Amino acid sequence: MNAISVADLVGALRHDVIQVKAFGNPTQAIRGVELLDCPETEGPAGTGQLLLGVGLDVAHEAAADHALRAAADSASVLAVKCAGQPPDDFLDRARTADVTIICVAPMVAWGRLQRFASTLLATWCGGTEGAPDTVLGGSDLFSLANSVAALVGGAVAVMDTSQTILAYSNLPDQPIDETRRRGILDRRVPLEAIPDHLAEAVWHSESVVRHRRENDMPRLAIVIRAGEDVLGSLWVVFSDDESIPDCEADLRRAAGVAALHMLALRRQVDADQDSRNHALRTALEQPGQEGMGLPLPAVLLVIAHTVATDDNPTASRRSDLLRMLDLFSLDSRSLGHRPSLALVNDRIYALLPTVPRGAVPLTALVQHVRDRAARTLHVSFSTVSTERIDTLSALTHARSDIDSALDHLRASGEKPGSYTTDQLRAELVRQRLLRAVQGDPLLRSGIGDRIFAYDRDHATEFRATLLTYLRHFGDVGTASSALMIHPNTLRQRLRRAQELFDVFLDSAAHRLMLEIELAAAPTPRT
Repeated sequence: MNAISVADLVGALRHDVIQVKAFGNPTQAIRGVELLDCPETEGPAGTGQLLLGVGLDVAHEAAADHALRAAADSASVLAVKCAGQPPDDFLDRARTADVTIICVAPMVAWGRLQRFASTLLATWCGGTEGAPDTVLGGSDLFSLANSVAALVGGAVAVMDTSQTILAYSNLPDQPIDETRRRGILDRRVPLEAIPDHLAEAVWHSESVVRHRRENDMPRLAIVIRAGEDVLGSLWVVFSDDESIPDCEADLRRAAGVAALHMLALRRQVDADQDSRNHALRTALEQPGQEGMGLPLPAVLLVIAHTVATDDNPTASRRSDLLRMLDLFSLDSRSLGHRPSLALVNDRIYALLPTVPRGAVPLTALVQHVRDRAARTLHVSFSTVSTERIDTLSALTHARSDIDSALDHLRASGEKPGSYTTDQLRAELVRQRLLRAVQGDPLLRSGIGDRIFAYDRDHATEFRATLLTYLRHFGDVGTASSALMIHPNTLRQRLRRAQELFDVFLDSAAHRLMLEIELAAAPTPRT
């Protein structure tokens, strides 16, 4: 792989991300990109790497010192996220360790930075202006396809990983067969040709592969990569085997240039993603504003922890959620969705337009992402999704429902899983009813408040006793078992409650009123 200086990398990144700054030696060479994502990680495999400090808090002295040591030991550059300039004490320690720092804005996805830096390294030739090799191609993928076709004498097509044909050559008298003809007309690889298009011999190869499908003309194929990330493939059709020249070096160069073009297309997608993310955050934090431009109708999905994972959950959970945000953004887009994403407090909110054509179902997406998080991040998340949302006002109500659902899952100690607000509808309605009772004195008789005050002042448990009895439909046996007391003790408490509070347990209306008020009353502190 080529090397690129810190100054050249930062200059290129400024066209793709915002607030990119370098602190240290601008001429230091970078030869690769690696992750440094946890304190237990050993140093990078090679020297001169761009170390991506995924989840690194530069204000956390121990974690920052570990990252700086790893960078110094391998003569690498450390990339960190922070708004504005890193803290002065962190920069002082970096200067002492002779480590160059690249700082990117917090909203920039690590996957986005990794893809672009890896592609620059794969194609960088250090021209007069530090630009990639531009002998092949022109301003777009179609120009590149025509340049390659003229150079090697075949018909070229460039495809992405979803089998969409992004560009093709259109020079006169090019060889063409039925598969190419149908692919150009539909702008997709024909269904019957997909197994050949996805052949392992092609996608696992680091070089040009010769491939021929029955009844088709022969082809050469090469995978287009951004570092380790596969972006697509370039295929060349020839009229017969004898007409295929020795053109591996040319196709390798073409794949490198195609990677930059395809990454530029991804940058357009990323810019649109940033706009949608901002619109969702604004809609969540400033409900009632119109004209946000959010893609509706859609489904709101929230991703969050529902159980404690360690003794210091705040910092580690934030790191987990930031990594999950990157993972969800990349994987959902690769599976055909275009989510709007916002990390608010300790929850990721994703607004997913109702299943677009060709996308996997929402249930499959959720299962895939949860499995990936467990396997890659070693963390189990819960997800809650709403029904279809058609308006911004409905989004506000959906956010309230989804937050209530998560609060319920956390309070009840439910295991991490996938839930829907429809599954939790009864609990959501119950919580709405309790909030209404808590907020309106006219909806209360006052008995719940009296029982709460008595328990608080006398260290008794009448609220818990009555609630358990009512929730077990007046069955003394099951209620006493739940309370872990003798049935006679329960009967004595019920009689005492009737004497103290004028409770009428024989009346259905009084029982309903009593259960609602007791549930709405605060729990006494012991």
